[in-house]
Amino acid sequence: MYQPHLRYGIIALGDSTYANFCGGGLKFDQLLQEQGAKRIGEMLKIDASEDPEPESVSNPWVEQWATLLA
Repeated sequence: MYQPHLRYGIIALGDSTYANFCGGGLKFDQLLQEQGAKRIGEMLKIDASEDPEPESVSNPWVEQWATLLA
């Protein structure tokens, strides 16, 4: 389904000790872009091996990302 009016943000959680670090988020981003959707801002990649509490990284990102929607 073509989604030219869809705007989105991506938070990808992964572990950098694996070869496919944040692979799910990267694939989802690619699929949305193939459907014509527009990513707002940069993707946030959270490394579970470095950030045991992902919300400490994601909460500030979400607050900043929300300002891009205005």
